[in-house]
Amino acid sequence: MNEEVSDRVIEQRLRNRVIDAVEVLARGNEGLVEVNYNEFFLAFYDCWDNGRLLRWPNSAFTDEEEQAVNDLGGMLEGITTETRHFQSEAEYIQSGCAERIKPVAQETLKLFLTRGRFSEDYEELTPALNAPQT
Repeated sequence: MNEEVSDRVIEQRLRNRVIDAVEVLARGNEGLVEVNYNEFFLAFYDCWDNGRLLRWPNSAFTDEEEQAVNDLGGMLEGITTETRHFQSEAEYIQSGCAERIKPVAQETLKLFLTRGRFSEDYEELTPALNAPQT
């Protein structure tokens, strides 16, 4: 059964995926080990590319959230360029890159969780799903 999904629900889902990706980044080395070094970066890049969210404009994001994501993305671009030649988790951990990302990602996550998550099934003006307390 294929149901039509509104643009707004797609935008809400993308915001939730950004939160998921930022949660991993916010765990630093722990997140890196949990998902492996490729996925540590790629989950974020599944939502953000070339200096912008993949779906923009996006009504599910506030201007402040957009700016935080773009700032984090800029930082990640710099680090991925710097670490492009790495081929193992150990190299990433030894470089300290995940721990440099961690505080920026934690602040970004905190901003997003202030409003919480949106429904993935129906349109909402504001998030009704509260994020788990961390």
